[in-house]
Amino acid sequence: MGIKPFLARIVPLLAIALLGSGTVVVAADWFYLTTIPLLSVANPGDKPIGAPSYAIIQVAHLSQPLGLEVLFNEGARGLGAFQGSVFGADWKEAAQKAALAASRAVGEDPRTWQVTLKGASPGYSMHGPSASAALAIAMVVARRGDALLPGVVITGDVDPDGRISAVGRLPEKLLLAASAGFTIILIPPGQIRTPDWDLRPLAEGLNVKVIEVPTIIEAYERMTGKGVP
Repeated sequence: MGIKPFLARIVPLLAIALLGSGTVVVAADWFYLTTIPLLSVANPGDKPIGAPSYAIIQVAHLSQPLGLEVLFNEGARGLGAFQGSVFGADWKEAAQKAALAASRAVGEDPRTWQVTLKGASPGYSMHGPSASAALAIAMVVARRGDALLPGVVITGDVDPDGRISAVGRLPEKLLLAASAGFTIILIPPGQIRTPDWDLRPLAEGLNVKVIEVPTIIEAYERMTGKGVP
């Protein structure tokens, strides 16, 4: 199934699951929803999963600064081949960093943000920090009301200041991205060629473009075609 047909089918289902979860937004000035694909390999030693995972994110701006709150709607009925995801502790910590980076990228006090995340993954559980750059970009997309360009995906660990740092298993993630129909893969700086791999011949063989991005600001421009003031 192509990216667009899949998103058209799963986004309404995920939105219903998220909004029907009992999540409460107290005295919010606004809230927005968006979804983003995530590249993940379930566990060390496993083969890459057959499709990317997806996250749907609700960002709400609270009237009063109560402190940054990141909520996780875990588990649910199946969505086709996908399961409502359970998040590992490292994934949750990475999501917290992503929320800090996103709020700072748009120049807002993170204490006024409430973020709710729901995942769908063929592997049921999500672990590791490599989705945090994608999560941060999705949060900025939600806040600004922009849209993601089709065919572009990112993997990377984001710091609270918005810098993107190294992640593992990039050859497997390239294979996964290409098999799912993505043509542009954004990765952390310095990772196209490392002591462990050289992505250039693999990317050429897969007919995909790999671009290193050092910050979520640059990644955002690549993924939306728009800048962040």
